[in-house]
Amino acid sequence: MEFSPPYQSPFSVAPGIWCLSVPIPIPLKYVNCFLIAGPTGWTLVDAGFNDEGARAAWQQCFTELAIRPQDVAQILVTHYHPDHLGAAGWLQEWTGAPAFMHEREIPLVELFWGLSMEAQAEGLTEFFLGEGMDPETARSIGEHHKYQSGTVQPMAKLQPLPTGSSFTMGGRPWEVLWTPGHSDGLAVFWDASTGTLLANDMLLAKITPNVSLWPKCRPNPLQDYLDSLARVEALQAKLALTGHRTMIEDVSGRAAEIRGHHGERLAKTLALVGDGATGWAVCQRLFPIQQLSIHQVRFAMSEALAHLVYLVGEGHLVKEGTLFRPA
Repeated sequence: MEFSPPYQSPFSVAPGIWCLSVPIPIPLKYVNCFLIAGPTGWTLVDAGFNDEGARAAWQQCFTELAIRPQDVAQILVTHYHPDHLGAAGWLQEWTGAPAFMHEREIPLVELFWGLSMEAQAEGLTEFFLGEGMDPETARSIGEHHKYQSGTVQPMAKLQPLPTGSSFTMGGRPWEVLWTPGHSDGLAVFWDASTGTLLANDMLLAKITPNVSLWPKCRPNPLQDYLDSLARVEALQAKLALTGHRTMIEDVSGRAAEIRGHHGERLAKTLALVGDGATGWAVCQRLFPIQQLSIHQVRFAMSEALAHLVYLVGEGHLVKEGTLFRPA
């Protein structure tokens, strides 16, 4: 399926499932949210940032699909990132519907968004300084996080979904699959009866999902992600509903392509370490930092670190203080 954003109206991606492209104030420009019609009401999946653009998109969508707020039975948030979580609290207040998230992801909502904005910014700044980043860039990342903290308020009241449980959407059971990597508690939802995978940011077409090392996260997110890719590839899904850009029909093929991409990135990262380098130095060699927004620099740095700690885990590198060196 090929679509060209921006999508001005919700469009059907499968029987009973509509996609709404919500504008977001970051370089990806849009997040794909989904509306699933069922016999007891609608399920809304993900939300966008809580800003004027997202609220207007949802209000227009409800008008076009003739949905009343009370017609919404439940809200599903796939992970804590603000483009997916942000407006969920506003949607919950508007509709009165319960909101759900994977049980392993809910603690990350508190970790990233529950502290004061100052504490969050300070923690991120110190983390990146400890990996060799210059103070000006590290402080800019902290300040950017303060802005994003405001886009997830009010916070949704989230109920946990256990791994392996069944979550009914559209009158059908969807299996809850824990697939960490893009975030520690990210889940995908599998409808075996139709071969449809609600993949959110676990799989993306044409671009690769960000896999990042963050403060207090799982120790080896890239290993987690590669393991999750293998599980998703084995499903042999016919359609993946993605969090950004186009839907994916060759799901297993795309999973294999992404695995190959990370193999190439790991080889390049190892070569760029040379005789020894900080995470920030490697990041600057991997990515065109001067051409990136501060939002993109933040994710570039965290992704470089994820590849470096994977190489440490594989025995190719060791870390001594702030320096990564060949083993």
